[in-house]
Amino acid sequence: MTDMRALLRFPGERRIAVTDCPVPALLPGTIMVRTEISVISTGTERQQADETKASLIRKAWQRPDLVALTIEKFRRDGALATINAVKGRLGRPMATGYASCGIVVAMAKDVTEFDIGQRVACAGLGHANHAEYNIVPRNLACPVPDAVSSEKGAFATLYAIALHAVRQGELVIGHRVAVIGCGLIGQLVTQTAIAAGAIVTAIEPAPERREMAMAGGASNSYAEIRNAPADQFDAVLICTSGNETSTIIEAAARLCRDRGIIVCVGDITPKASRNILYRKEITIRQVRSYGPGRYDPNYEQLGQDYPVGHVRWTVKRNMQAALALLESGKLNPTPLVSQQIDLEDAADFLGSPPMMATVIRYQNVDNRPKAYKPAAQINAASNSTIGIGLIGAGNYMVSTLLPRLRRQENITIKAVVSQSGLSALAIRRQFPDATALSAAEDILASPDIDTVFIATRHDSHADLACKALNAGKHVWLEKPLCVSREQLEALRKVAKQNSPQIFMVGHNRRFTPMAAMLKKHLPKGKIQFRYQVRSAPIPTDHWLNRQGQGGRTIGEISHFIDLISTLAETELLRLQCDWIDREAGDSIWHLTFADGSRGEVSYLLAARRNTPKEVLEVSAPGFAAIMNDWRKLVINGTTILRKPLFASPDKGHDDAIAAFLDTIKSGIHDPRIPGIDAEIHLMDQILGAASGDNQYGPA
Repeated sequence: MTDMRALLRFPGERRIAVTDCPVPALLPGTIMVRTEISVISTGTERQQADETKASLIRKAWQRPDLVALTIEKFRRDGALATINAVKGRLGRPMATGYASCGIVVAMAKDVTEFDIGQRVACAGLGHANHAEYNIVPRNLACPVPDAVSSEKGAFATLYAIALHAVRQGELVIGHRVAVIGCGLIGQLVTQTAIAAGAIVTAIEPAPERREMAMAGGASNSYAEIRNAPADQFDAVLICTSGNETSTIIEAAARLCRDRGIIVCVGDITPKASRNILYRKEITIRQVRSYGPGRYDPNYEQLGQDYPVGHVRWTVKRNMQAALALLESGKLNPTPLVSQQIDLEDAADFLGSPPMMATVIRYQNVDNRPKAYKPAAQINAASNSTIGIGLIGAGNYMVSTLLPRLRRQENITIKAVVSQSGLSALAIRRQFPDATALSAAEDILASPDIDTVFIATRHDSHADLACKALNAGKHVWLEKPLCVSREQLEALRKVAKQNSPQIFMVGHNRRFTPMAAMLKKHLPKGKIQFRYQVRSAPIPTDHWLNRQGQGGRTIGEISHFIDLISTLAETELLRLQCDWIDREAGDSIWHLTFADGSRGEVSYLLAARRNTPKEVLEVSAPGFAAIMNDWRKLVINGTTILRKPLFASPDKGHDDAIAAFLDTIKSGIHDPRIPGIDAEIHLMDQILGAASGDNQYGPA
């Protein structure tokens, strides 16, 4: 069903279009805003449009970092897995826009500083999109004064960039400033510098832009940098972009007085010969978007503000200052607005000649009730098929689970949920009969869906599993089962009340052909298992590193402990964790089984990029086996199984999904599916060991 309209980029199709998509879901710490005005930032958004429409070769040239990751995935996971991952990434729609103004129509329970019906200025790609409705974190939204129109308020984000640039240049009253590049951001920087009391010289080849800067208060203007006087400026703010970065920096340095400041506002790499910078002792600074807090997930996503005594001007405080200056009339974007368009015309506009500033008006959006609950129209499934709902539409769902579900018979993907709705939209485009949603409750309430696959962020696993079980659904839950004791106890209570449903955690390694072959050859008696796991590094701002997600180790360690327990076929009596670096996740886990068998899982950061991720060694008297990265199994010196060089390693996903669905269809329990009680017990042991309770054993 149509929930709202939004301007989206489709990289895989190399196009931009206004498209129907779900209204995004309200999250803790956020507000829902009905958009009145959004601003197209000509430079940034045209660059994004060009990247979207670029060929794969050009995309590869522009992003060599992603090419390197793709090559590494091909080496590690094989051709098919890499193709699925690339198709999933390119097939996911992307939001456009990052500056808007609208009306608050709903708030999360923990948000109290806004009012329903209040006008707010919004910031941030993925939050202040060119869309009829947006979900905006509390630190990226500011109330708009009554005296400021919505059109002017929509410029608060762009003025925040200008304010941050002025602060980086340390401008004070009377400073002489050169602004290089007088596009939209350059004009806003010029206005802001003048409001700060600076004397501004505009440098811009386009005569109409020079005239606009002069009309806005610039004292002088020049068509070329070389024509401007040398050694005269306290600061030079570069608001252009280009490839001749050394030339621009060196030319800017020529303009600076001794110990002047160069501020890179545009897409400029700060390169120059040392001599000119050294002689004047030039300072070069970057502008990181709207100010401190930008790109910090704790600030943007979790709403954690910086103390004003330590960080005076954050993103939000810059926006508040911009709105105050707009209210006083010291800033005015109106002369910069080239045209006003409707949302439906926005895609065509991005392909037209560049303008200064264009605002999008949203005139046909219904006033919907505060509780935004889409009336999901989910078609009924046949009695002979399993109706499946997908909760979560991230990389793992798209590249790993979905291709395998596609190969299963007698199932129907009925609906898919993602928080923003965009990832769900990408899957719906592959399954036209599916419904794209942004709230899991719509799937859980549907009588046409009897089975859910949950692949969301780790802190939501237990809650969603509880709700799904209470709704009478069969549940496939990606690991980990949970990340805290409280979540575990909630699952334990629900498990006692909902025994008929099939419940399975995605511990797929126990289903691999190599595991089955190894188990077949294992001797009787005590066995030693040594599992070496080498994890690749992840960015420090990755969501797994956020508070409340349990950390990477808790998110993955159950895979390996489950496999060893499956092979041992005896009760795990004791699990101990020795942390080497808890923050990084480096740890060694020791397993003791009822028959005297022992296991060890070393979970450590990889020594180098091509280090195998998983190596399992199994030893017993007269027996030795080694499994290398699910590509090769050697038992007593003989290679039993080997995957071709470019084939994807079989980690058991196909057999695990088939076993889960076959159990639902037949009602006959597959002994390889341990069930919810066993999964709760295993997670109980893991949480106990991780917390330092090394004696934690069986219930």
